[in-house]
Amino acid sequence: MVTRMRIGVVGPGLIWKHAHRPAIEKLGDAVDVVAFCASSEKTRQEVAHEYPDKPFFFDYHELVQQPDLDAVLILTPIALNAPVALAALRANKSVLLEKPMARTLSEAEELVDEARNRDLNLWILEQDGYRATWQQVRTLLDAGEIGRAVSFERVWHRFFLPETSGDGSAGTEWRQQPDFILGTLYDGGHHAIAALSTLFGPPRSVYATSVSLRPGYGESDHETMILDYDQGPRGYFSHATYLSGARNYFIIRGTDGLLDVGREQLIVAHNDGTQRVIPLERSGAHDTMWRALLQAYRDGAQPAYTPECGLRELAILHGIYTSIQQEKRIDIPYPAGIAMGSGGATSCV
Repeated sequence: MVTRMRIGVVGPGLIWKHAHRPAIEKLGDAVDVVAFCASSEKTRQEVAHEYPDKPFFFDYHELVQQPDLDAVLILTPIALNAPVALAALRANKSVLLEKPMARTLSEAEELVDEARNRDLNLWILEQDGYRATWQQVRTLLDAGEIGRAVSFERVWHRFFLPETSGDGSAGTEWRQQPDFILGTLYDGGHHAIAALSTLFGPPRSVYATSVSLRPGYGESDHETMILDYDQGPRGYFSHATYLSGARNYFIIRGTDGLLDVGREQLIVAHNDGTQRVIPLERSGAHDTMWRALLQAYRDGAQPAYTPECGLRELAILHGIYTSIQQEKRIDIPYPAGIAMGSGGATSCV
């Protein structure tokens, strides 16, 4: 059985420092970082200070050709995700790819096909596909705790500004001047879309509207949408990165009660007036994700969040964009291989 994963890192920037490196370091010598690649001299100097014995490349085409790599960890701006991943796959390296996996569905489908044809791993680093909260909620829904789920409302608002984003992500130029659809919903909002899909499966259709509240950061800062499911509830989702998040909430309503999903706990309020309070598991989503990926690598298996899950989320986001542009409800055009109906993240294939 394979016990160690040797990776090369392309784009060791903010997400590497704040999320992936800490999670990888907790795995000890099970993940060996053997090389780095970035386009700036500043990053080279930072890497040389922290990893003085590791090779550094300015051209990702050189890194992916290194013979001592099992996989390439790609943490680049969205526009580079697909080109770098495709180069790695064509060099017969598996890929660990930040979300969203590509700017377009056609780019994403090409990656999935390339990985499948070469029998390589293509794993999307969407931590909300592994977050313990959603697994707890899914378990309650499957157990019929609130009867049949009929509707949900989720409001996820926040101020995404250079002065308020503690990790500095709001100050990156490619986010302030994005070359992809929607803007912040396509990037950070991907997590919320993945969470909803984990709970309810892929929606059949969407009706969405949007408004721009400030210059930069894409075409809109606030999107509202109605999502319909074949075998699940109808849901309202409001996403914003230029509105206060002081009254955010997530409620799922069922025939026998409702489920209030908070930051610290779940509250099940039954129709008979009784309620149950369930503490949320306190585990880091990135830590959980990396443990799952390492186990899947060792077992030669697929993790819970498959490449098809990444395709699913892109299809939903492109459906939202099309609905906004056409000002009408649309059926979401899923690629072949995306299973419909309700169910958790495993319903991606």
